[in-house]
Formats: sequence, structure tokens, C-alpha cells
Amino acid sequence: MARTAWIAAAAALVSIFASFASAQSGDEDDILDQVINSPPVQSWQVTGLRATPRPVRAQGVLGDQAIRVAVPRPGANPWDIAGRMSIAGEISQGDTILLAVWARTHTPPDGQRFGVLSGIRVEQSVAPYTAIAQDSAVVPSEWTMVYASGVAQQDYPGGSTNVSVHLASAAQTIELGPAFVLNLGQDYDPAQLPRNVAPE
Repeated sequence: MARTAWIAAAAALVSIFASFASAQSGDEDDILDQVINSPPVQSWQVTGLRATPRPVRAQGVLGDQAIRVAVPRPGANPWDIAGRMSIAGEISQGDTILLAVWARTHTPPDGQRFGVLSGIRVEQSVAPYTAIAQDSAVVPSEWTMVYASGVAQQDYPGGSTNVSVHLASAAQTIELGPAFVLNLGQDYDPAQLPRNVAPE
């Protein structure tokens, strides 16, 4: 997708939480500069399956494409099947990190209305997989932006962290759209960032 489209996407992301937009003085280029990963769905890798699913058409989400991940049965661990995306940017101790992922439930677990993302994380990409930002979310059938945020407790060189979305807590099919990792820098109050809200 063209840079101008991703600038618009970042601006749309920021508009969801006015406090961040205010803090950044509404400068879309500055906002995009704080994205430290490659957001398109082509960046997703799915572990725990024989092959990463290819992007499919998906109306209602940025770029009109998604990765559809079918989990045939619950895993022994929620991360046995996971969507992962590398992060090229470096993270310094004290940086506030926000992860925002477009997601929706294509097929919920039997007897349920919603899918479950038991782990939404920015983490160290090798053991011990230390979490920098983490949360969980219940996901409806409509496209929803889910979040995780946190403050880095140490320095991480570029390429040493990744996004990880844990999918194997239930037999379900989840679609993942673009994912944005923003490094908001030092002394940013994480309490000002959005939180996941359970659907009704």
C-alpha cells in the first residue's frame, strides 16, 4: 500500500484516542514516523500451522485484506498457533509502546458468540519472550481494533522484538488485519492509551 494510504491509516488510528492526537499536535507524518513495524497483512507469519495462510479479501478493514487463521482444536498452550509480525525498530528502556491490531471473528468457538485472543503482545522474539506490551481481548464478528500497551523495562535492538497474537485458546477462526506498533517514546503516560472493551 502507498505511503499516503498508510499516513491516512495512522491518522485514523490516532483519531480513536484524542489524547494521543493532541500530544502529537495532529501531524500525520510525525505519527507515521512512530510506527516501528511494517503494518500490512503480508507481514503476518502464522506459527503452529503447516503454512502461513495467504491474504484473503476482507471488506471493512484497512487495505481490504486479512489473514484468516483456522484453529482446528485448542492447543496445549494458547500460543501453539499464533500470528507473529517482526518489528524492525529499536525500543529503549522507558519507551511507551502501543500495539493496535485489526481483528474479527470469522467462526467463533462452539456455543460462543465471540472469539478469544488470549494474548496480544509485543515481546522479545527469543526466549524468555519477555513481554513489553500485553493484553487479551474478546473479538466480535465485526472488525475491531484491539490493543496492548506497556513500558519497556530494558533496551531492545531493532529486529529483536515481534508482535505475537495467541489464537489457540479455542477452536475458532480469526481474521487478522493490519497491525501497528507505535513507539511513543519516553515519559508518555500509558493510562492515556486505549483499552480493550468486551463486545455486548
